[in-house]
Amino acid sequence: MSTDSLGSHALAERMLTVAYDFVRSGWCQGATALDEYGRPIEPASAFARKWSALGALERAWQRAPEQPVLALEAFQRAKLALTAAVNDVPQAWNDSPDRHESEVLSALAEAVGLLGVSMAAPSTALGHFLEDLDAIGPRRSLEREPSPALPAESVEP
Repeated sequence: MSTDSLGSHALAERMLTVAYDFVRSGWCQGATALDEYGRPIEPASAFARKWSALGALERAWQRAPEQPVLALEAFQRAKLALTAAVNDVPQAWNDSPDRHESEVLSALAEAVGLLGVSMAAPSTALGHFLEDLDAIGPRRSLEREPSPALPAESVEP
């Protein structure tokens, strides 16, 4: 693996970590970022106060001090890992009406873990995660899944 690849990998991890911190400080739905009055705004704006998962990642990328080519490569890696973590388009997943901030934070943390997996097998790991994306469907919270009703005969008096 080249030094540039290692650099973009480390930067992608840092971007996801920074995005996690942004979401923790303020999370939104329906836009990539909101200002203090709840109006949509560019994620990198100094006036942004809340971010979607993708908006927070965009802000981390746009404010990265690294060379633009390295920062773009790292952003692409991080976004791919986030896509794999949520099994959906990140913004659409974030904006789901039943989505909660805790799920978004968990997905960002999982994306960091997926980058670690991609280092172990860099050529294929994330690609395999994404191959069946349409078949798997979006990530859903286990605690919000409806539980099947127990058959009447299995309920004890």
